[in-house]
Amino acid sequence: MSKIVVKNATTGAELIWRHIVIKKSLDDICHTLELEIASSERGKVRRHNKIEVRYANPAVKDSQAAGGRRVTTVLVDEVSGSADSRKHSITVTGRSPARDIIDSTWTEDFEDMTALDLAKKIGGRFGIQCHALPPSIAGKMQPIYAFRIQNESPWVKLISEADNEGYILTSNEAGDLYFWEVSAAVRDEGFKLVEGANIKSIGFVENGAEQFHEYVVTGCGEEAHVIDDSCPGGRILTMDITDWDFPAAKLQRRAETEMRRRKETRVTATVPGWGLTDGQIQRLGSVTAGKEIFWVPNLLIPVIAPSIGPDAKLLIAEVEHEAYPDTFESRVTVVKREAYL
Repeated sequence: MSKIVVKNATTGAELIWRHIVIKKSLDDICHTLELEIASSERGKVRRHNKIEVRYANPAVKDSQAAGGRRVTTVLVDEVSGSADSRKHSITVTGRSPARDIIDSTWTEDFEDMTALDLAKKIGGRFGIQCHALPPSIAGKMQPIYAFRIQNESPWVKLISEADNEGYILTSNEAGDLYFWEVSAAVRDEGFKLVEGANIKSIGFVENGAEQFHEYVVTGCGEEAHVIDDSCPGGRILTMDITDWDFPAAKLQRRAETEMRRRKETRVTATVPGWGLTDGQIQRLGSVTAGKEIFWVPNLLIPVIAPSIGPDAKLLIAEVEHEAYPDTFESRVTVVKREAYL
């Protein structure tokens, strides 16, 4: 039988929990955690402690199985308490260790390094490693001639450079960073969303609040323009790329990426569990290391949902895992793969 184990990795104490919500997104460098614990656990967690959430299941046969497959690692941002006539509880919220990159600001010049080199250099100051998935993309990255971080968060620069190169930058379950290629093929573990099978509910959102008619990206004396006819009027978004040597083709790609991402309809399905069923995990064989068992962003999956539209292969853009001691479910948001290319 599966269970969720929550541990304060700073002190080694295991926490008795009542409610968990974990959010992972391609649009956010950090995972987020909201954790409700009993008031008796108050002394076991403090601001800035490191919290690990693991999924323990006898069907998972890999090196992490003894302590449970890691789901996320966060640093505690806030501990708060509340009470009423029925109960007294403590809420713990946190973000991936990359929060320290997001929250910091500084000024520094950089020269002749790739986006991966930059992430390693910045992350190293905070004890955060950065990897490339697959490792081969490291050799595809072009060096950035020169640029400056000036009284701003280095996170802004990291995300910008990842977008400029056409990659996704996000946290992994251990709290480190990695650059990802957008998934181009459906994996073989068996993830899919199917009405009448694993979908409990489903809906869609067409968000026009962050959509613009014209996208302008400037840099090195050049400009790229993209028009979105589905958003009429004069709304315009201008972005300035501050790299001192930035090809016009990359400016155009950045403008097109911004337009596609902001106009995309997002479909969200609620499903039982946090990933594969026990039966699906068992069919993976005696070794599950290297196999994905959770719903995670950047999986390309079949979606069969007649109430929403035609069958399609869509990309997971966001996942929200929720659990009470006796129930597990996930909200999985999918979009067309082109939104992240």
